[in-house]
Amino acid sequence: MTQVLQGWHVDTVGVVNITEADTINTDRGLLAVETTRVFPLEANGGEVFAWEFNALELNPVKMLILRPVRGEDSFEIIGESPMVIPRHKGANRFELPEPIPLQFPCLLSFYMPEEGTIGFRKVQDWKMLITTAPLQRPFISRVPFSMYGWRYGIRAFWRKKPESTE
Repeated sequence: MTQVLQGWHVDTVGVVNITEADTINTDRGLLAVETTRVFPLEANGGEVFAWEFNALELNPVKMLILRPVRGEDSFEIIGESPMVIPRHKGANRFELPEPIPLQFPCLLSFYMPEEGTIGFRKVQDWKMLITTAPLQRPFISRVPFSMYGWRYGIRAFWRKKPESTE
C-alpha cells in the first residue's frame, strides 16, 4: 500500500494480508521482531501513526518500534503503542495517541504479556526473531532471541511529508 494523501506519503510495513494466520502461540511474554519486512530508507524522518493486527484471541498486545544498536547486538525501543485489548477477533486497527518518529533503520515489533493474541502462519524463508525473555527497557539484548519462519498478521502504517522541491 503506497499512497499520497493530503501531501503525505503513506505506506505500510508488515504483511499485506493480516488475516492469513492459522496458528497462535500460547507462550506468555512473547516479544517478536519482524526482520523480513522492515521500514525502508524512504521512511527515515517519517512517523508511525497507526497499526493493525489479526486477533485470534482477546488478550493484551502492544506494538513497539525498535532500532538495532551496539553493532546489532541489541535493540533500542524508540517508540511504542499503549497496551491494547482487541475490540473483537479478526482485524483490529488502532491509531496511536502520538506518532512514533522513525530513524533508519527501524523494525516493527510487538509484545504479548499474556497468552497469544496475534496469529501467525509458518512461511518458508520468513525471518521473525522471537523470545519469551522479560521485556527490557530501553535496550533489549538480542541474545535470548531465536529465528522462526512465522509470519504474524501485523502491520504498521507510516507517513512522511514529501521533500520540498523549492
